[in-house]
Amino acid sequence: MKRFGTVLITVVAAGLAWTAMAQVPIEPEKMMETVRFLSDQPLRGRGLGTPEVDQAAMFIARRFEAVGLLPGGAPNGSWYQEWTDPETRVRMRNVVGILPGRSAEHSGQSVVIGAHYDHLGMGLSGALKENQGKVHPGADDNASGVAVLLELVERLTLVADMERTIVFVAFAGEEAGRKGSRYYVENEKRYPVTRTVGMINLDTVGRLGKGKLIVLGSGSAKEWPAILREAGKAAGVELAESVQDLDASDQKSFLDAGVPAVQLFTGAHLDYHRPTDTADKIDGKGLVKVATVARAVAFAVANFPGPLTRTIAALPGTPSPARSDRKVTIGIIPDFTYNEKGVRLGGTQPGGPAEKAGMKEGDVILQAGNTPVVVLKDLSDALKTKQPGEKLPVRYLRGGKEMNAELDVKER
Repeated sequence: MKRFGTVLITVVAAGLAWTAMAQVPIEPEKMMETVRFLSDQPLRGRGLGTPEVDQAAMFIARRFEAVGLLPGGAPNGSWYQEWTDPETRVRMRNVVGILPGRSAEHSGQSVVIGAHYDHLGMGLSGALKENQGKVHPGADDNASGVAVLLELVERLTLVADMERTIVFVAFAGEEAGRKGSRYYVENEKRYPVTRTVGMINLDTVGRLGKGKLIVLGSGSAKEWPAILREAGKAAGVELAESVQDLDASDQKSFLDAGVPAVQLFTGAHLDYHRPTDTADKIDGKGLVKVATVARAVAFAVANFPGPLTRTIAALPGTPSPARSDRKVTIGIIPDFTYNEKGVRLGGTQPGGPAEKAGMKEGDVILQAGNTPVVVLKDLSDALKTKQPGEKLPVRYLRGGKEMNAELDVKER
């Protein structure tokens, strides 16, 4: 109880100090310009190994430089942390900018704020079969996260009293299995993960609307709930902490290394990984709320008097493998705000397997085949064993009554 009280006092004090500063209010216009640029047709979806994804990297590096960050990609002063991926043989680059902290006591410690800037390009890998060859703009996934990242770069550089260093990273290759964040975790020497006190990941944050801002990974440190609660109050947005154990974004690379890490997320939708994920569907006012929450969280962690109390441990042995992508879908939109047993449907894909089997919003999947479904990862793991055209029996709950359906799984 004493530790929690100390945390709360520290967070509130940090919030008051933050509020007391004369800050330029966050506005949506520049973030929306970033979303439109990154998701416009000329960048052709920022696909792996394309000239267009390199253009996006250069755009981000120029923005880092314009506000006075220090280049953190390589000892020679480059903005880019570059390597050739051994699996794809593609040259990749994380874009890394440093905002140095002032405290000698916390020298070498860092807070990482990240967002991936790649997407599916022309849909040749990771897209639905019928959409291959079409531009996948990736406005929400993840031009929205990069837009908020760049907004934070501008706002946090105005603050002169940050105790710890903040490392801003635009990650490459997330869509190919978190390649950029895994490379950073395994190879960063100046600000190694062993001295990283926390990580904030911005991924798919562009469709808040009237919904809750979902936080994944808040169980990775005891202090996260209090920090997030105060940040939500400052932004005037309701947060929903999710217990789902997902391997689908860059915070997972840090969690596996034992770093307390969260992802801010505005929820799944029918345009995910489709050509219809366009800039006109992005909620600019919602981006402002996300950026306000992220700014407050970053400020609190960077100025926290001690390390966060980790509730996770680094995985032993070799670094975590890239995620194993499944080949099939059952056409559901998970409700990430649901924290009870099972996977509650936030919706179904029109004409998809779940809808055809009579399932609908609010149903809670409890079992898939022989696999009990406690969290979303259980359902995902069950689907990884399936091939297109196979059957998947599911047991689900509707209005307190257990029901059964047999789904024809579809190729992703």
